[in-house]
Amino acid sequence: MLEGLLISFGVFILLGAVSYIGALYTAKSNSPRALLGIYILFLTLAQFFAAKISIFDFGIFELIAPAGVIVFPFTLQVTDMVNEKFGRKAVYEMIWIAFLSQVLMVILLILANIPPATDTDPLTAFAIVPTITIASWISFIISERFDAWVYDKIKLWISDKTQGGKEWWKYLWIRNVFSDILSLGLDTLLFIPLAFYILPSILNAVGGSEFVMGMDLLITITQGQLIMKWIYGLIDTPYMYLTRWIYNKEALSQ
Repeated sequence: MLEGLLISFGVFILLGAVSYIGALYTAKSNSPRALLGIYILFLTLAQFFAAKISIFDFGIFELIAPAGVIVFPFTLQVTDMVNEKFGRKAVYEMIWIAFLSQVLMVILLILANIPPATDTDPLTAFAIVPTITIASWISFIISERFDAWVYDKIKLWISDKTQGGKEWWKYLWIRNVFSDILSLGLDTLLFIPLAFYILPSILNAVGGSEFVMGMDLLITITQGQLIMKWIYGLIDTPYMYLTRWIYNKEALSQ
């Protein structure tokens, strides 16, 4: 019961710790290295979790979505943290580095699956679902680059509006929330149909035997993932203010 609320609370606390440590190290080192490591970790976990379709119970309603939804929205939180200090170009570089790491991971998992296992326990195998992997790569590249672009455009608009003054805090939530909401929506509308309908249908047309999700369930999961991502995309807003406060504090102390 109420798994959705418990998971959301746990994610909120964990994200707070990650945001504080990541922002503090980034401000002191003037480098996005720590955030890049966190970004790759979140992205890797999201890809592994995506194959599991879960039910999230919030008491008054339930949502059905891939389990990766509890991690993926926070990849955008990390890119926003990098964008805030280092700009869009640094985010684009981070996206490509993370993407290459995911490709390398899949290649190594394929190689690790070649030797036969000592038993048939599925937990001992490194499961790779090609349709989910390909769909996640496509949606990742498009939605993450879109997020960086939107965030940067709103950031420039706010800078012009405030003339670089101290009123930035009134508008920080705008670029964080709106860039995340749009990008997470785009990612969902790309990933779910590609992973569970379009790519499996294409493979089956050429002799494959992939599971093709029914349209009713596809719509239900799309709605569930969209709402879950938007919830998590909103709860990370306080941590962007924490991040900016740490950046400003470190800048003044130098």
